[in-house]
Amino acid sequence: MDDRSKTQKVAKFMKIKIKNLKIHSDERGWLAEILREDEIKEKIKQVYVATIKPGFVRGNHYHLKRKEWFFVLKGEGKLYLKDSKTKRKKILKISEKVKRVIEIPPKIIHAIKNTGKETLYLVSIQNDLYDPKNPDTFPEIICK
Repeated sequence: MDDRSKTQKVAKFMKIKIKNLKIHSDERGWLAEILREDEIKEKIKQVYVATIKPGFVRGNHYHLKRKEWFFVLKGEGKLYLKDSKTKRKKILKISEKVKRVIEIPPKIIHAIKNTGKETLYLVSIQNDLYDPKNPDTFPEIICK
């Protein structure tokens, strides 16, 4: 089974959504639309870029309300997923080589480990603002 087939099975199994991006490229470089208002029901409230150094992990948590969309801008790693209800686990390879957006719904525990030799650059788009007084972030380690 090829990587795309495995990825689609994981998406269905974990109730996440994966959108393969159409890349527009020329001599200047490439361009891809990550998200469009007509593709999602939620209102985008926050966008950030995070880096993960080789061998390190970000995440190891879940949200009760927040939905996130991840896009790897540079680097490679593994996205660890666990359904907080069923306790089922899956792992997806993520990389700049495969341009896609992965939608993580509430109650899916997630962590990203940089498995490459260079810093991983991750774009995260969220439908809720981070509030330090009520962070909607619940720690659970699924990757070390």
